[in-house]
Amino acid sequence: REALAVTARLCGPELERYGRCVAASPGSWHRDCHQLSLSVTECASNHPLVRRIRRDCSDSFGAFERCLRERPRSAAECGPHVNRFLLCAQSVTHGDTHGDTHGGTQGGTHRD
Repeated sequence: REALAVTARLCGPELERYGRCVAASPGSWHRDCHQLSLSVTECASNHPLVRRIRRDCSDSFGAFERCLRERPRSAAECGPHVNRFLLCAQSVTHGDTHGDTHGGTQGGTHRD
């Protein structure tokens, strides 16, 4: 989720244009929206966390992209591939922030 939030924060306009294009071209989005896809990729690749996810989760992301290519008119069928990729991305981002535990102290009220 964090990686997606980072990508959305850094590349929101690119993601929005790409999403609109895909929604408007259900049968030909892979052709019509290719340039917008590249702009999202280029934008996202400039962030270290996103670069790490692309490296560590390339297998699950590749399976998702393959599914989209094979089912251009029924992208909803690729949900399991998306879930696998998101789980991988989540594990990468949690690994990145693992040392940062804000547990807080229980019963930390001070009395004078």
